[in-house]
Amino acid sequence: MPVLSSTEKNAYYAKFATTSRLIACLVSEALVKAVYVPCADEEASNIKGLCLLLLPSKTSITGLQDLLAVVPLAGVPILDGSSFMINDIACASISLVDGWDMLPHIYSPTAQTLESVDTITLPPVTNAQATTQAVARKLSSLLSATVGAHQLVDGFDAVQLWTEFATDFEVNDKLMQLIAQELDSSMLYQAHAYNHPKMLPSLESSTVEWEQVILEGHATHPMHKARKSFAPMAPLHPEETNLETPKIRLLAIPKDSMQLRGDFESLSHSLVDIMLNKSASSNATTLREQWANHILMPVHELQLANIQHLFPDVYVFPETNHVTVQSLTSIRSVAIPDLFPGMSLKLCLGIKVSSALRTITPYSTYFGPGFSSGVVPHLTYDPKVLTIERELASAVYAHDDTDIAKHCSCVLREAVEYGTDNEDTIVPCAALVEKIQRPDTDITLVKHVWNLDTDEKRVDFLDRYIDLALQSFLPPALKNGVAFEAHGQNTLARFDKKTGQLKGFVIRDFGGIKVHRPTLLKTAGVDIDVLPDSCVVAETPDEVFKLLYHTLIHSHLQRLIRVLDLHYDGRGWAMVRKHLTRMVPKDHSMWKSFMEDEKVPGKCLVRMKIEELYRDYIYSPVPNVIQYRPSVVV
Repeated sequence: MPVLSSTEKNAYYAKFATTSRLIACLVSEALVKAVYVPCADEEASNIKGLCLLLLPSKTSITGLQDLLAVVPLAGVPILDGSSFMINDIACASISLVDGWDMLPHIYSPTAQTLESVDTITLPPVTNAQATTQAVARKLSSLLSATVGAHQLVDGFDAVQLWTEFATDFEVNDKLMQLIAQELDSSMLYQAHAYNHPKMLPSLESSTVEWEQVILEGHATHPMHKARKSFAPMAPLHPEETNLETPKIRLLAIPKDSMQLRGDFESLSHSLVDIMLNKSASSNATTLREQWANHILMPVHELQLANIQHLFPDVYVFPETNHVTVQSLTSIRSVAIPDLFPGMSLKLCLGIKVSSALRTITPYSTYFGPGFSSGVVPHLTYDPKVLTIERELASAVYAHDDTDIAKHCSCVLREAVEYGTDNEDTIVPCAALVEKIQRPDTDITLVKHVWNLDTDEKRVDFLDRYIDLALQSFLPPALKNGVAFEAHGQNTLARFDKKTGQLKGFVIRDFGGIKVHRPTLLKTAGVDIDVLPDSCVVAETPDEVFKLLYHTLIHSHLQRLIRVLDLHYDGRGWAMVRKHLTRMVPKDHSMWKSFMEDEKVPGKCLVRMKIEELYRDYIYSPVPNVIQYRPSVVV
């Protein structure tokens, strides 16, 4: 077999990265039945077991025709304790399977009959042939029928799997195609990231360098790398679109067409002057006089097509007046540390990144500055451990239709990581759990940069991390009824630049927080100022705990526990329980949610796509990973 190029190899792993996430969602959201089959094979010792996915319409397995996919696993997934019978053999039902559980093979079972196994196209993965043959042997034994290796087509990609699932699930054709396009975009951009690796960061690296080293992104979202544009914006392609160092352009918008919060004009003054002074025939003073009745607002260059299409009274300054910026992990937020120190800009961007259109709604532009000035100073938290980056000002077009207004908006946010006197290494937490710019490795940046090459080092690092993370985010939720969206993209970790020791955390972005108003008013003496129907309002304290669990526990701490090899033996979760026991009173309602309930509401990323929801969430019961103990499988 000829040696495959790195491009072919990266394309294969890009398929796996997206498809494994799709499978994880289908299972956790109970859209398909998943069964665990232990698999001990001397010729493929890397396989712990198999994950068999049934087609949605199937309730039993009699042969390959009942299966959607077969995935060999490197670790035991989280089981629900019930049995599933296959030909009188008791197998275990799966509640949650993670991408990190999976080996890089996703097989599409087929009934095709070929004369020779030699016709199989092997993927660029070590021991691919041995793995495939081991899976075939196990399936033959399980199904009491001969399953040839040629009947397991490796490299099942997300679009193919989604199309087969959606057809069986009876998703309408239009939505099926739209979701397929987003999955295809995710694989395309994932391959591009693999093909263009970054220099590995160090403790000396800037926060921007850490922001842009994200290789795979969201750990469970199948559109984790999607960048999908919509007309009138031109289609995006990774080789042709610069999302890391884009230009920001300048708009002039009539004042009576804008809604401002905070002192937007004053805070943006220095940056706008820099942009105005780039004019060849005028200067900032003259141009400000000319546009005295207008708000001058920066905008992402890719958003101009939407601006010009939707807002005829907006003037776009010439390209001469641009500045080049550096995008952050979210892509729509940008920084210019040398020109705009101590601040970042959150800009609207009408493309889907993951599954959400990255515009900024009037709900967010209104809420953030008021919450920052009126509520943050009264919250219960330790400022030595947690830094809350306030949203100081915002601007949004005044339009009755919020779906139009959200395309012309901007938020000015504090950014201590881009200040002039910062002496810490400040790292987006999502970057810590990223691979070292290679798809075929389990070495992550946290292991590499912090030299966590022994079990003792990993245990010590994780224990301190969990302790400080819970010290940061539990008090506002416990005392004030406020849950920050503390996942790895919004949360940054502060490390001592010389020793690498964790000092605390930084939290940013208030668009997705939850606030139980009666609790806040009772404990802090203040209330939030929100527009009607704002999604930050929690009707019950449980909604606050639900968000904190999903962002901090499931999406944040779980990733670190897994990459530090402290998940399968349960030690990482024992640390979480230890610190929660110390910090959460047993008579507090959070204790039951976190420490007693075996199931918690899990955010349904695929169901939300099928129902075409964004601001409204769907939750499904998933295992409470805080209570995880190692599975015992016969």
